[in-house]
Amino acid sequence: MVNSLENILSPMIANRNVVTQALNQQDLILMEKIKQQKLDVIHQRISSSQVDLVRLEVVESWIRSYNYGLDVFNYNYGPVLEETALEELLRKKDLLLNAADPYIRQLETMLSNSECIILLTDEQGVMLRVIEGGKELLEQQNKRFRLVPGSIWTEETIGTCAHGISLITKTPMQICGSEHYCEKYEQISCSSAPIFDSNGNLAGTLCIVSPSFHHQTSHSLGLVISMAWAVQNEFQLELNNELLSVTLETAEEAVITINKEGIINKANVPARKILNHMNKDLVGMPIESILGKQSVIRSVLETGKSISDTVISNEKINQRLHLHSMQPVKDQYGNTYGCVLTFKQLHQTRKLVNQNAGLKATYTFDDIIGNSCPLKKSINMSKKFAHLNANILIQGESGTGKELFAQAIHNESRPNGPFIALNCAAIPHTLVESELFGYEGGAFTGAKRHGKQGKVELANGGTLFLDEIGDMPLELQPVLLRVLEEGKVMRIGANRYMPVDFRLITATNNDLLHLVEKGQFRKDLYYRLKALTINIPPLRDREADIIILAQHFINATAKKQQKTAPSLSDLAALEIINYSWPGNIRQLENAMLFAVSMCTDGVIKPEELPEEINSGVSAASNQIDSEPAAPAVTLDGTENNFSLKDIEKIMICHVLQKTNNNISIAAEQLGISRSTLYRKIGEYKLINNDA
Repeated sequence: MVNSLENILSPMIANRNVVTQALNQQDLILMEKIKQQKLDVIHQRISSSQVDLVRLEVVESWIRSYNYGLDVFNYNYGPVLEETALEELLRKKDLLLNAADPYIRQLETMLSNSECIILLTDEQGVMLRVIEGGKELLEQQNKRFRLVPGSIWTEETIGTCAHGISLITKTPMQICGSEHYCEKYEQISCSSAPIFDSNGNLAGTLCIVSPSFHHQTSHSLGLVISMAWAVQNEFQLELNNELLSVTLETAEEAVITINKEGIINKANVPARKILNHMNKDLVGMPIESILGKQSVIRSVLETGKSISDTVISNEKINQRLHLHSMQPVKDQYGNTYGCVLTFKQLHQTRKLVNQNAGLKATYTFDDIIGNSCPLKKSINMSKKFAHLNANILIQGESGTGKELFAQAIHNESRPNGPFIALNCAAIPHTLVESELFGYEGGAFTGAKRHGKQGKVELANGGTLFLDEIGDMPLELQPVLLRVLEEGKVMRIGANRYMPVDFRLITATNNDLLHLVEKGQFRKDLYYRLKALTINIPPLRDREADIIILAQHFINATAKKQQKTAPSLSDLAALEIINYSWPGNIRQLENAMLFAVSMCTDGVIKPEELPEEINSGVSAASNQIDSEPAAPAVTLDGTENNFSLKDIEKIMICHVLQKTNNNISIAAEQLGISRSTLYRKIGEYKLINNDA
């Protein structure tokens, strides 16, 4: 609707501000002049550029009408759709009719004292609604125009008319008297305006027709334009609602839309399913009656700022929901008049959460290999702590399996929740804050547009594992302490807190108390973290587990390499037992990977172990009493067929030597009872009776 007023308003009533009862002499003269110019144009006696009484759009329409073969002196009745075709068309135009009918009724009331016909057409010029202003006008309409729903009025069927030009130019148009192509229409006047859909496509026209053209003024055109705009706005809203409904029903996520007052106006099937309302329409219900009072939803409605990736508790039906996004719906002026919520049940998001975090808790206590007493003690303590609602601090040297214990505790206590891990020493200090607490979109240069969840948020409902906690930046420690004390977190750049519920497990290979004394770790955080403390024994204190673990890693490595698992030679086993393993289980696993890769004949020999381990076993073998049945222990491999009893004898000697013959400590490290150790000492004659 970009044409100027002079291009859309008929020159015959351009200066008419009031309705008159009859044409004056000036009107009649103008009509005759226009009629003559029309005949001159279509019979090519003058060119279109010589016409100065009507608009160019009208002249071009005359020429098209003549070229269609229409008779300028007769009625050119438009064809009418068959009844079945009309019914199908009305069904397809249901949204347009629903939008237009209230305004057509309003227009009918406004024009009740005027003789006029109200027309609504589709984009092809087919009449969808024909509303006459009285019985006399109805008879006139039927006799003169044969105008009914289904009539097709276009330039091609009846010649130049207002809505016909609107369909072509897609602009409002007023046509009066002799401006019509057909002389039989020279007494009528028409004002028309187009109607567009949400994508700017022509959907139809709204038209007011007066049997006597002097019954219209410029106000008639203004009225039809304003009503067409109103119909168009309602129609586009209907289309958007229909599109939204289709989108909602095809969405995998649950979606609810609410208005400014928090009243639900849309809810798709997944939403009704999650909220246990499959057989009940949620539309018209307050959102608080379904989800309870939720400050985050009210915040979006009041501030107009979107919120993403947060968790709310639904006390009404005792479940927790992951709100993927809450987007405000705004008008063209920026006013918020609603909100769209997309959400899932929390357990539905766990797989996605684990993928985003790059870690899943796959290990349980059954996956922890070993039978030594120090290990069993740590496992038993961990199982007890798992069911207590308190923070856990896992202490142990690097490579002892602290994360394995953390995952096992998680699967024992919160198996259905996410397991989120962060190594505080593995990322730059400048990134720890955003990784841990997340940030809002645009919070800093380089931030993602929609923001990012922090590990604390992701761990909601599950476990947060902070490895190498001693390396957490000192300035972030009070922030973590506040999260633990208050049970809520605020993203970087945000202005609101989000409630979080997670189990915190931390791990360190440092002496945290020593760091506290040096001022490198906060004392209040230290005591908050160590409510429950678990010490993981180093591998050197688990001699009874070393060969078992070594064989486990050999089998696992061989399976990955798709080869038969080799066995350990006796001398290789002795060297493995005798080695101190400063890198603990991780070092043992890497050593077995090396040995399996180097092994060529199905038996791992000492020289096929890593160089730092291949250092001889003389210290252990010197503790064995010489017996005729036992071959000498050498490093050249000439005699290396030790039996299991020989290996056991060497292990017991090694532990007794290390513990200075303390039976209680030796039995604990070997993973056997004191009575069993006494029996084996006697069997192997390892200690004098007076020892």
